[in-house]
Amino acid sequence: MSRIVCVGETFVDLFGEPEVADVGASEFFRRAAGGAVSNVAIGIARLGGDVAFVGSVGRDPFGRFLVRALARENVDIDGLRTVDAPTSVIFVARGPDGARDFHPLNCPGAESLLSEGDLDRAMLANARCVHFGGVALAAEPARTACMTAARLGARNGLVSFDPNVRPKIFPDGAKMRAVMLEACQASHLVKCSNEDLEALGIDDRDPSRLLRDATRAAVVTDGQNGCRWATADGGAGSAIAPRIEAVDTTGAGDAFMAALLWRLCYHHHAKLEAAALGESVRWAVAAGALACGKEGAIASLPRFDELEAMTHAAR
Repeated sequence: MSRIVCVGETFVDLFGEPEVADVGASEFFRRAAGGAVSNVAIGIARLGGDVAFVGSVGRDPFGRFLVRALARENVDIDGLRTVDAPTSVIFVARGPDGARDFHPLNCPGAESLLSEGDLDRAMLANARCVHFGGVALAAEPARTACMTAARLGARNGLVSFDPNVRPKIFPDGAKMRAVMLEACQASHLVKCSNEDLEALGIDDRDPSRLLRDATRAAVVTDGQNGCRWATADGGAGSAIAPRIEAVDTTGAGDAFMAALLWRLCYHHHAKLEAAALGESVRWAVAAGALACGKEGAIASLPRFDELEAMTHAAR
């Protein structure tokens, strides 16, 4: 039980020109591998973790590109399926101070066709952690596949969920909120941004409010202000993000999630106690800050040496 398994979406990001907040005004675009869940898998691998990615891509050039990108980063892709649907493409606009906006094309697409039958049930049931995200919950059969993966992971390990809310890919706002809240309540660890909570209609930013049903730990991120956290054993606290000049915030939340899971799973035996979470979020906020200092999502995910240096410098 040493492996972390990430289940969900991978797709292609097309980044517009820096400082151009309107995608339609950009004169050129740069291709990059993207998708929050696959980004987290790569982030964990870069920190030295043993990680697998489970998902689906199209039988097209973009799908082949994503397969190569994950394999090159030492992510196990035995659970990655190729399907007869277009690989989703997300146009990313980047405004001043690293702010960004997303414009999906063909989404839901290939990532939504992961099915229950595609899952390696033994791998999931024996994982140290199963992590999934909200994007693949936008359509069936991937929604059911992800929830099944979470149930299998909960048998022996930690289940983690990041809503990463993208209302544009859900046809119905009420359904989106219901699906996301069900996933939160089925997970042991939930990480939300302030923007996620707003999209889900949750006014209270206190992470302890998310501690219900299966959830034993919750983290609420707040950009450059770091994060707040709470655990079911009565713990609560916050972590301040190191100050860094933001170049691009794309991937910052994924870097945070990757570092949090890596630290919890490989240094705290996947225990969601106050001491473990409080120590782990210090590494997570440092990873998020480092990601903001570089352009792109995967390109900005830190490696162990630079994350260690940033974490120790921030003490």
